[in-house]
Amino acid sequence: MKSLALMLALALQLTGLWAHLPASTRQHLANQAVGSPPAAAAPATTSAIISPALPIHLGTEPFAPDPHTSVLALDRTTAAPLFAQNATKQRPIASVTKMITTLVILSRHSPTELVTIAKLPAYTSDDDTIGLQPGETYRLGDLVRAALIPSANDAADTLALYDSGSTTKFAAQMNLKLAAWGITGAHFTNPSGLQDTGNYATAEALGKVALLALQNPFIAQTVRQSSVSFTSTAGRTLTATSTNDLLATGQFYGIKTGYTLAAGECFVGLAHLDGHDVITVVLGSSDRFGETQTLVNWIKRNYQWL
Repeated sequence: MKSLALMLALALQLTGLWAHLPASTRQHLANQAVGSPPAAAAPATTSAIISPALPIHLGTEPFAPDPHTSVLALDRTTAAPLFAQNATKQRPIASVTKMITTLVILSRHSPTELVTIAKLPAYTSDDDTIGLQPGETYRLGDLVRAALIPSANDAADTLALYDSGSTTKFAAQMNLKLAAWGITGAHFTNPSGLQDTGNYATAEALGKVALLALQNPFIAQTVRQSSVSFTSTAGRTLTATSTNDLLATGQFYGIKTGYTLAAGECFVGLAHLDGHDVITVVLGSSDRFGETQTLVNWIKRNYQWL
C-alpha cells in the first residue's frame, strides 16, 4: 500500500494535480505513503528500479507571501511544485535575464574560447559592470562568470556581441533557444536585463530555465561562488563579489539576482534542504532574500522527502 501511495502521490505532483486535491485527501495519501514498512523487505535485485525521493506536503501551516510577488518553488530532482503564487504572470526580470544569456552562450561556445572586447554601450554609474575595455581579450568562461556572479552588464553584452554581432540579434537567438527547449511565457530583447521593455518571463518559465542551467556543470559551479577574479591575455586582473547575499548562509548555492525599478527585486535561488535541492523563484519583491528565506523555511517545516 505504501508503494502504491507513493506512486500515486508522485504522479499527482508531477502533473500539477496534487495542489488541487482537498487537504484531507492529500493528508490521507501522505499517511499511507509514510505507513509502517512491511515485516520483511523483498531482497534487492540488480534489476530493481530506484525511484527518486518524493516531496510530500505533510504540514498544515499556511503560507501567504506578499500577494503582489510571483513565487515558485520546485523540487530539483523531480521538478515537482512545492509552492506557486502568480507563477504564470509575465513580468520583467531584470538581470535574471543573464541566466538565460549564459545558458545560450554555453550551448553554442566553449568556456576556453578567447573573446576580444568589442565597443560596448554606455553604462551609468548605477549599472553593474566589471570594467571591461574594448580591445582586451579574455576567456569566454571568465566572461560567463562575470555575468553570473557580480551580474556584470558589460560581460553579458560582450558575450552577445561575440556570438551574434549585436545584442538584438543575440536576443533573437535567446528566444529561438527557449522555443527549442519548449519553454513558454518568456521573451527577451536584450542579454543583460537592463532594459525592461519586451524583456519578461514567468516564474514558471524561470523554474524550467533553472533546471536546465543547473544541468550545465560550468554554470552549476559558477553560481555557487561568492567572488570572481580573472586576468586578460595582457595581464590585467578584474575582481568582483557576488550579488547573491544568501550564499553566505551556507544553505544556498545560486543562482541569479536581478533588479530594476520596473522589475523590483528578483531572485532565482538554489537551496539545500535535508539532503534535497529546491529551486526558488521570487519576482517583483521588495525583499527578495527575506522572502526566499521565509519560503525555504516554510518548505522545511511542511515537506518531507519519502
